Amino acid sequence: MNSSDFWYSIGDLFTEAFKILPVIGDAVNWTIITIIASGLLIWMFMQAKYNAVEMKESGELK
Repeated sequence: MNSSDFWYSIGDLFTEAFKILPVIGDAVNWTIITIIASGLLIWMFMQAKYNAVEMKESGELK
């Protein structure tokens, strides 16, 4: 087995692995988008709460 056979077998592995993507469809994409958007919203609300507490305690943001 030479290096060419190795790289072609890696390529064949990826080609076969990506054949499942059309079967899955956009469900994975929408799931990831929803998770990221939810996390961003939670983070922004938490940051606003922390900023309000800091402004109340010290009168300025660091």
